[in-house]
Amino acid sequence: MKLLDNKTEAKIAALKMQIDALYKEAKARPSYMQCHICGDGDFLTKSNVRLKVKDVVHGYENRPEQSPRLCWRHVNGWAHSYSSYNPFNHKSAEEVDLHFAEYLAKQIMKETRKEKA
Repeated sequence: MKLLDNKTEAKIAALKMQIDALYKEAKARPSYMQCHICGDGDFLTKSNVRLKVKDVVHGYENRPEQSPRLCWRHVNGWAHSYSSYNPFNHKSAEEVDLHFAEYLAKQIMKETRKEKA
């Protein structure tokens, strides 16, 4: 015995297509945000996938208003640094902030070395 009739299944399929279209459109829309470290904005890949600037990064999920905004390159670096520093998510907000300050200092030093070369 069929739970839904064909007409209802067709309506559900049409709604699913509308949701998919809305999701893809929203994903492709630029965020107009800039990375707090380098100032870069969204990055459009060769396959037309938009890698948006993240406005809430690892460690700041419980306090998104304090989260730095990071581009794709820096959010990946921060995620790696944060995960290796905090593998079990047992750090306080202050400890996360201090670790981000250290990460930021390392990024500035790296950029300084590039400029001197």
